[in-house]
Amino acid sequence: MSRTVGAALIGIGIILWYHGGTSSNATFINLGIGSIILGLVVAAFPARGYVSREALELSCRDMAEFFEKIVDDLELEGNPVYIPPYENLPQGGVFIPKMKDFRLSLGRLDEGDVFVTGSERETGILISPPPGYELLRYFEENYGELSGTDVGYASSVISGGLGAFGIGSAEVFEEEGSIEVYIKPLLPGIRRVWGDPVSSAVLLGIAMAKGGLISVEDVREANGYLRLKVRMLGSVEEWL
Repeated sequence: MSRTVGAALIGIGIILWYHGGTSSNATFINLGIGSIILGLVVAAFPARGYVSREALELSCRDMAEFFEKIVDDLELEGNPVYIPPYENLPQGGVFIPKMKDFRLSLGRLDEGDVFVTGSERETGILISPPPGYELLRYFEENYGELSGTDVGYASSVISGGLGAFGIGSAEVFEEEGSIEVYIKPLLPGIRRVWGDPVSSAVLLGIAMAKGGLISVEDVREANGYLRLKVRMLGSVEEWL
């Protein structure tokens, strides 16, 4: 049943997305993408009422590959930027800009947006909530708030939570303004780190702990782990 409902939502989403694209209607485009994402999630729920690890991984991989296709089609070349929760985006977000030298006004964003338009420097896509947000919410409910703490505390909370679920691991090191992250992702082989829910949860957690935007500057893979270099971009207030 869930697969039938999921397929129907995906079909409706494709129709809305196509109609929005041909008529240049951003509302239909955003509704279409939202319906496709919801369909992918619903399709992962088996009739027995719980989600298996395999179904979760398949759903997350489908969603990640869907957004990877959008990024490729739009030729977005900027580094992913993680945005901690604030008034306009209460669940935070990840912004993938068109250019590395991007410009962003957080005051213009809304959690219903997918495509962010403007000048070439302002163009990109917004994913809100980011993959992995529900993991972070669970960790906060059970282990404590992350916002306004520090990278060490956030790393400890997230690592403990991931270990309890048995779905990955993470270590975060901060030294003189430089942040280096080592992650064992849920989805090995995903080309872009924001598509993996474990990696994405860790990055959003860092942004929340620092209370500002962060940019993922470099990603390298070694022995099943990812090594990420992260740069602070300033507080939410500076980008409003």
